[in-house]
Amino acid sequence: MNILQQMSEQMWANFTKNGEKVLYQDLAFDDWIENTMAAGRKLCLNLIRVFLEEADRQFKESEIRKDKFAIKAIRETTKSTLYGDLTVKRTYYQNKETRAYFFLLDKVLGWQKYSRMTLGVKAQILENVAGHTYQEALTMIPHLGIHSKTAVMNIVHREGQQLPNEPSVTEKPAPKPIQTLFIEADEDHVAYQDSTNRFMKLVYVHEGYDVTDPRHPLIKAHYFTGNYPGKDNEELWTEVLDYIETNYRPEKVYLSGDGAQWIKHGADFIPHCTFILDRFHLRKYCKKASVGIAGLDRTLYHWALAGQTNFIQDYFRVRFSDPTVTVSQCHSLKQAAKYLTNNAAAICDNRLEDYHGCSAEGHISHYLSRRLSSRPQGWSLVGAQSVARTRIFQLNGGNITNFLQAEQLKALKQEKISQFDRRLNVRKNIKNKYYEQAQAAFSGHLRGHRSLWQHGLQVGW
Repeated sequence: MNILQQMSEQMWANFTKNGEKVLYQDLAFDDWIENTMAAGRKLCLNLIRVFLEEADRQFKESEIRKDKFAIKAIRETTKSTLYGDLTVKRTYYQNKETRAYFFLLDKVLGWQKYSRMTLGVKAQILENVAGHTYQEALTMIPHLGIHSKTAVMNIVHREGQQLPNEPSVTEKPAPKPIQTLFIEADEDHVAYQDSTNRFMKLVYVHEGYDVTDPRHPLIKAHYFTGNYPGKDNEELWTEVLDYIETNYRPEKVYLSGDGAQWIKHGADFIPHCTFILDRFHLRKYCKKASVGIAGLDRTLYHWALAGQTNFIQDYFRVRFSDPTVTVSQCHSLKQAAKYLTNNAAAICDNRLEDYHGCSAEGHISHYLSRRLSSRPQGWSLVGAQSVARTRIFQLNGGNITNFLQAEQLKALKQEKISQFDRRLNVRKNIKNKYYEQAQAAFSGHLRGHRSLWQHGLQVGW
């Protein structure tokens, strides 16, 4: 109480002194506010320090501690919080039974070993990294005592990699019957540190577009992302299918994309699913097909949507027989002819009345490319996926702080279970050891002596 009174009196003295300077125009009002807030943060951190050290002292003096734990040292630690550095002295104990060393205060507070940051700081850094560089993520936290980009990278690689595509929900609703469900998919080309480009996949499921809003937002959209290995990305489509079966009972599913093999595989993987080629890539290949002839791409575009495949085939037949077509133009024509021919049915399905279109290209640009590939930079495999997962986790309504706290509690429970299992195994081994020794000694006696052992065990010696 004396410490609290001293700190309060000192803060009040500084507060009134600076207030008088403001009145005499020797100090700016905003500086007074900043000084007061800084003093308040310092006071709160000191109060927390005093409280924790007093709790540690009381446990140290308790009879339970004296019976089970031996004091080995008193050590100081500094933890970076969102409001400044917190320095606390706590006691280092040894369990007299297991001989294990530990800081009881660290265990109670859930402080991770060898980590200088609290979970709140790590969660804030992950939120900042989702839209800013590593250095900017640090500078956005004004009172943080850590300034190393390597520390940010370690958080992204360790905590960010844990973030799932779907936030944990305590109560899952019953599957909703729906007539039509929409899936849209595309990929971002991300440059990596090994001088290669890999796809960062993006898939999102929604109930359609809200036509009452001028911006036409998606209705109940849920997103999936990751650098999934394999040609068909079955792991990704399994996650999507699990989400659909948990939340919906659709009669029809429309999957839109650019016609990549992994997207078409999703249409085969998901029941009642029809693949439809998005119009963005249709326009792109119609422009490629009209190379050398300005303005013809619009005609090809309408022919493709109308299912006039014979008109398109006749067009390509004429272009390929044209002697004025250059080698590079011929290459573009071959690519366009193959693309439009192989996806003819998926192009025609754009005319279905209950199909709303596809905005996957815009989503890729806004949610992935904006952070991963819009600037010349090389990512690591873990870093790129962690940042992408962080952005999508927030987009799906997940709370990073709550998730990290839940994971920490889960790890603590698992550690307790492991310790309990180890104690059971130790006791079992001890029991088996003495049982085997007694059995061996008992078997070594003569027949008459064994009878004497039996009689002594049953009725007493």
